[in-house]
Order: sequence, then structure tokens, then C-alpha cells
Amino acid sequence: GGFNGWPIVNPSFCFHSRSCSEFGTDFYIGLTLTMPISIADYASALVAMNNQFQAGLGVFGIEVPITEKQIRLYSKQVLLYKCLALGLLFAWFCILETSLACLVTLAEITQAVAFMVLLLRVVKQRSVAGISKKMLALHVVATVCRSQSTLFFHGYLPYFGWGAALFPVFDIGVAAVAGYLLVLCSKLSHTYSSDADSCWVFWILPVALTIACFSHPTANSNDYADTMWATSMWIDAFSMLPQIWMMRSAGNFESVTSHFVALTFVARLMGLIFWFESYELLKLQQYEWGVGLITWNYPGYFVVAASALQVLSVGDFMYYYIAKAAERSGSSMLATSGRLEL
Repeated sequence: GGFNGWPIVNPSFCFHSRSCSEFGTDFYIGLTLTMPISIADYASALVAMNNQFQAGLGVFGIEVPITEKQIRLYSKQVLLYKCLALGLLFAWFCILETSLACLVTLAEITQAVAFMVLLLRVVKQRSVAGISKKMLALHVVATVCRSQSTLFFHGYLPYFGWGAALFPVFDIGVAAVAGYLLVLCSKLSHTYSSDADSCWVFWILPVALTIACFSHPTANSNDYADTMWATSMWIDAFSMLPQIWMMRSAGNFESVTSHFVALTFVARLMGLIFWFESYELLKLQQYEWGVGLITWNYPGYFVVAASALQVLSVGDFMYYYIAKAAERSGSSMLATSGRLEL
């Protein structure tokens, strides 16, 4: 609770990382969360913290252009990111045992939080302005295709139990939130900008399916499930294009929507790191009489290519977004020091 004035629990816990026991050392991490009982009190605590932070930097002549109004406006998002950071740390050290394979699950958790950020914004503002329905639909289709593999087979899931259990849960959660946002787009149609959401996407599914048919791995030992999983990878490679197109067409990089894109970038970057390190596991083997065992790995190369395209499709936006944020921050710093009037 806590997002609608409900009480926020004050958890204080300590857990043991089993992976460090392999080196003969017990490694403990303690996380203590001291939270107020409401969002308003939490925002007040953030304001007080920001005042102390600015006072400390003021000693060195550094000014931070963050106002109390901005802090109170985005206090829920700050709390959500805080919970995300603590959740990822908990999963990394306690549940997933700091294995490289857990990056797949951590990426899906991050993607789920990205959609929750988007949902909170829509519920709060009662508006779907700046959100692409085509992007939401592509995410739903990708999850449906991927679930044909992850719900019935384990070829592309992490090898440890918790990761294999958590991934489908968060994956379906992403589809559920995206589907609910589609419903809200219909209910709040007067706020939806169909003119800006004009990216042509009908080619994505046939192209993704065609590539998957000829390049899918065989980790499930089932052609249908392997093809559906590969199809979802290629749909994801293009799924953010409508959102980027819409934001550029409207010329409005609204902060919450930009945070959604940024979190999606982080999730896809984790996926790319995993597959770049693990694509050798997807190699094919065939025994030919008189020749011996022949191996080739074009499915692994295609998976890495799809993952790289997922990152690149959002990376261009991230570059301009960071540059714009740096420019805006620099302008604010000059304005506060009296050297520039806006």
C-alpha cells in the first residue's frame, strides 16, 4: 500500500547471500526502510532531505535546481523507483544468488515497473495523452507469443527455481497492465492523440514470424514453442518504435512517459548482456556419418541481433533525452545564478 494514502509498512530486514558462502565468507546485507505513514509525509521527508542536500552543496557554491513543488509532484515515482531498487537488490542477493542468468528475470521485473509507472500516470491524470496504443498492443502480442514457450517449456528460462518461477509471473503481469492500459485508452479516448500515433506497424508481425521460422533456436525441442519465443524477440525489437514515433511527432517528451522508455531501455540492456554472454548455449549440433559432430550457431547470432536491435531502437531516444535533460539542467543552473533570464 501507500500509493493512495494507505499505510506504508516499515520493513527492516537482513538476509544472507548464499553465493558468497562458496568463498568461505558469510556475506550479510541489511536493508532498513524507514517510511512515513502516507505519501504526503513521504513527500515532506523528501523535501527536508533535499533542503539538507542543497544546504550541504551550497557550502561549495553548487546550486541544485530542484523545487519543493517538483518533489511533491513526483513523490510517488520516487517511492516506486526506491522500491524497484530495493526489490532488485533483494532478488539479486537473496533469491537469484547473483547469477548471470538472473538478468533475464531482473529485466522482466524492470519492464513490469516501467508499465506500472505508466499506469500510475494514467490513473492520476485521467489521461492517455502521449501513450501509443500500437506500442501497448505489440507488447501484449509479444507476451502472448512468448508465453507459448515459457508457460509450458523451460528452454529459455533461468536454470534456478526462483528465476524460472518469477519470469512468467512478471511477463504475464506486463501483458495484463498493457492490456488494461489499452482498455483505458478506449475509455479515455478523448485524451488519446490518434494523429500522432501514426507509425505503420502491420509489417512487424509477419516479418518477425518469418525471421523466427528460419532462425529460431531449439532449446525447447519443440518447433512451435521455439518459433513463438523467437517471434516474441523480434516483435520486441520493434515494439517501441510506435512510442518513439509518437513522442517525436508530437514534440512532447513528457517526463513520466520518458521514464517508461528509460526503464524499458535498462531492461533491454540487461537482456542484451545476458544473451551476449550466453548465446553459445543456443548452438545446434548434428552428427554426420563419416564426418562427426557438426556444430553451428546461427540461431544464437540471430538472438543477439534481436536483443541488440531492442536496445538500439530505444538507444537513439535515450541519447537525445539525456542531452535534452543536460541542456535543461544547465539552463536552470544559469538561471538560478542570475546569469541567464528565461
